[in-house]
Formats: sequence, C-alpha cells, structure tokens
Amino acid sequence: MLIRSVWLLLLLAVAFSAPAQQTTRVAFGCCIDHTKRQEVWDAINHAQPEVFVFLGDTIDENAGDMDDLLDAYEVFNRYRGPRVLRRNSAVMSVWNRNDYSLDGKSGKDNPNRYAVRNHFLTFWREPATSERLFQSHGIAKSVIFGNEPQRVQVIVLDGRWNRDPLSQVGWVERQTRRFNADLGPYQSNNTGDLLGDEQWQWLAEQLQKPAEVRIIMSSTPVIAPANGYDSWALYLREQKRLKELLTELKPSGVLLASGDRLFGEFAKSDEFLSYPLWQVTPGSINFDGETPYSSSYRDGEAYAESRYGQIEVIWKEQPELELTLRDVDGRPLDTRKLNLSQLQPD
Repeated sequence: MLIRSVWLLLLLAVAFSAPAQQTTRVAFGCCIDHTKRQEVWDAINHAQPEVFVFLGDTIDENAGDMDDLLDAYEVFNRYRGPRVLRRNSAVMSVWNRNDYSLDGKSGKDNPNRYAVRNHFLTFWREPATSERLFQSHGIAKSVIFGNEPQRVQVIVLDGRWNRDPLSQVGWVERQTRRFNADLGPYQSNNTGDLLGDEQWQWLAEQLQKPAEVRIIMSSTPVIAPANGYDSWALYLREQKRLKELLTELKPSGVLLASGDRLFGEFAKSDEFLSYPLWQVTPGSINFDGETPYSSSYRDGEAYAESRYGQIEVIWKEQPELELTLRDVDGRPLDTRKLNLSQLQPD
C-alpha cells in the first residue's frame, strides 16, 4: 500500500511538473465587401484566435468624401460576426486603399488623412492613450503577446500614410492587360516611399525587442513579382531597405502576412534573411476569388476560395509553426509546418 502511494505521488509530480502544450493562434483577413454576407465569421469565431488582424480594405468603398466613408462603416458595423470577434479576441487593424483613400487620394497626398485616421481608430476602439492616435508616421502598431519563452510579436505596418503614388500604364496598355491575369495596371515607382523614415526607425526599434516569433504584417504583399499589381516589388527602394534592415538586425523567427489579393497563397524568398522568409496571403473575406497571376515566389498552389489565413505557434520543447489557408467553413485548404529552429539566423 505504501509503495503504491509513493508511485502515485511520483506520477502526480511528473504530471504537474511537465509543461502543458500550449498554442498561440494568430488569424488574419482582408478585402471585404461590406454590403454582402460575411459567412466566414462563424468559422473564425469558432477557431477562437488569440489575435485577429484586419489587413485592410475592410470596406469596399470608392469614397469621394468622409460622408461616403462613414456611411460604409455604418453598414459594416451591422454585421454581428466582427462584433463577436472583438469581444473574444485581441483585434488589430490597418487600412489599405478602400478604407483610407478619399477622392482618389490614396497615400501621403490625402489631405483628409487625419480625419480618416481619427474615425478609423475610433471605429476599431483604439484606446484613447494609444500612440497610434498621435504618431507622425501613421497607424503602425506592434504588440507582443505572451511571456518568455512563448512570445509572439505582431507588427502591423502602415503602407498608406507616407506612400508615394503609383502611376498606371497608358490607356491602351491597360485594356490589353485586362485580358492577361499576369499583369496589373501599375508602373513601378522604384524611388518612392511606402513607410517613410520615421516608420523605418520605429520598425528597427520593434525588431530589437525580445520575442521568439515575429509576424510582420503589411496590407500589400512584400514578396511578389513586379508585375503591375500593387506590392512592395513596385517600390524597389523600400523592398531593398527592408532587406538591408533584416540583414543588419538578424532577427529570429520572422514571418510575413499580407493582404490585397483575392486569392490565398504561400510565398517564400531567400533574399531577405539567412533563413527562408515565408509570407501568408489569406485571400478575401467575402469577394469572389480572382485568377491568380504567375509567381516564382509562390510555394504550391494559389486558392481563389481562401477566406482567411492563420499562423499557429505550438509551444512544445521544440516549438513548431503551422501556417494555413482556410475556406469559408474554416477548413484548411493548404498547410505548411515549420520548426521554429528553421527560422534562426546564421
């Protein structure tokens, strides 16, 4: 009897001393037609992500003035799904063209950008003490979730506040490109700004904070071909500057998430770090998918039916990351599994 009691105590001691497997789930989506049904929220809310990031274009409005923008947000706010999400998950948000621009002014040329910022941050319930309300470089935000050694840093970049414009190709060329999914309407602006000097300095500071996993989020893809669709590839100087910053700081555990595409995909590049840099693009919350363009960076297929993306960190003795693209019912369309040890600098 005594021996049995001793063994029971030993087993209980082992059980309570062994760390329980934990996860950190970060989900993200973009590109919403605010006038149509948004069925995917049931699946997202059921998944209960610790963090959800809206990666821009949360309304589909070609706003001429602030009244147009406010009307669109009023319609979007009628949907229950996002309200439930905000109650159960930490929500972060950034804008893109459709929820930032007024009268076609979609970058630093927007004369009403302070008014747009005030309403955007009020709508998304940014705390009154938040630095985002007063930053001179826009609404970039960084939050570290969890404690050492299970920290996930989510860095949301603002690619609109200081953006220089993209010019479209000529009218005749645009008509030709309409029938070629591999070519978009824009010309490169290889000397233009996306982030601006102050945001670059801010980003460098964020990347030096201690964290095991870092997810850098951009409303437009960082890793993409320079094919006429809006991306960092059309801002060659900015893309090069990011490569130089990452080369200098050598941060560990970096992943990318991006919006602005009506299809989901995984992309991968060896040009930024000494380890492969992965990017997850989630597709659209409720738009019909578009024909994917060709890309040498794509890993696997592109999915027009993808509705949101998810990065899950599984905190085992050797932590793992699971990247997924998911459909309207939350079912995984494609998955990539990585060991965190693979995302370490030389």
